[in-house]
Amino acid sequence: MNSSPVSRAPRIALIGVTGYASIYLEMLRPFLKRGEIELSAVVIINRTLPAAAAAATELAGWGATIYDNAEAMFAREAGRINLCLIPTGIAWHARLTVAALRAGMHVLVEKPLAGSRADVESIRNAERETGRWVAVGFQDIYSEAAQGLKAEVERGVLGRLLSVKALGLWPRPVAYYTRNHWAGCLRADGVDVLDSPLNNAFAHFVNLSLFFAAAADGTERAVELSDAELWRVNAIESFDTAVVRGRLAGDVRFWFGFSHATRELHEPEILLTGTLGKARWIHEGQIEIETNDGNRRVAAMPDAFGCRQRMFRAVLGRLRNPAVPVCDTALAAKHTAFICDLHAFAGVADAPSHLVEPQLSPTGEVEHLRVTGLGSAMRRAFADEGTLAASGVFTATGASEVLAKS
Repeated sequence: MNSSPVSRAPRIALIGVTGYASIYLEMLRPFLKRGEIELSAVVIINRTLPAAAAAATELAGWGATIYDNAEAMFAREAGRINLCLIPTGIAWHARLTVAALRAGMHVLVEKPLAGSRADVESIRNAERETGRWVAVGFQDIYSEAAQGLKAEVERGVLGRLLSVKALGLWPRPVAYYTRNHWAGCLRADGVDVLDSPLNNAFAHFVNLSLFFAAAADGTERAVELSDAELWRVNAIESFDTAVVRGRLAGDVRFWFGFSHATRELHEPEILLTGTLGKARWIHEGQIEIETNDGNRRVAAMPDAFGCRQRMFRAVLGRLRNPAVPVCDTALAAKHTAFICDLHAFAGVADAPSHLVEPQLSPTGEVEHLRVTGLGSAMRRAFADEGTLAASGVFTATGASEVLAKS
């Protein structure tokens, strides 16, 4: 198939318009209004929903052909679409991406790339077979600030990197896990999804941490897990709270702590520590670099909408120039490998029921399940690079019992 650069306004296909796909639609609107893209095809499988019906009317007004399923769209639009956007559930990332590639389309697929190494490999094989490429929707990595921090780390501003830590606390209601059929699941629709904070809401920051800490010479930093506390407070298969520790290539320590079951909100932050200084990345906030000689620099971070705009701009640029960098499958595959290794390494334990505090809605229904003191314990563990058990929570059943599978 012809994979030459696109010279006219690229023809775009979008799979889905509700759920997270509505955010992609929001991302596209400014580009549509400026005439920078042509939205040629849209898949809407649930047009009876009011939001979907409204989107169908809007997008038909932009000239898009509306399809009831992806198979029909791929069959009809094969060879005619430059870029297919796939903001679907994790279980469908690999199969839709492979189908799009084989229909002659480049792809922007939402994070994570897939739920298993096998699915990642099927995507990468399809890239090689078709000569098409895949970009992945880890939008934060596309910002100038994040790219600048990566360049500073590689330039040695922080000296030899010693550790990378990431913390994020985003309380989620019980409804978060009933919003679709795969939320909190390990498998769905016949494939692995491994849904969890580290593979969904906070996946951006795990991936970004691995990106910042990657060796400057491009050599692989093998991930060595030392311990992991994976807890479920909600009634799910997977976990909603985790502290994971280990090393990258044996010399860079990492600590990741994320939860949806806290009372407190703590916007994601990443802290890089080197022999010559520290850098702190704060979600939708700023990047601070402070060296041991007292020099301090601050760069503003765009918000999530701004990051997505930059991401889509980069992906459109890639259509015209293969040298434009995107978050490709080689980079995103490292995140998936980390998630797969984590689930193979550690089991998931139920949080002790006496620590879980239900919060009721005005009608008396359970709205939130939260663990008292969890937020402050996570912050202590972040500061100390320690465990939740050492910070004073989840000790009743013995955290050591769930650190690794037997």
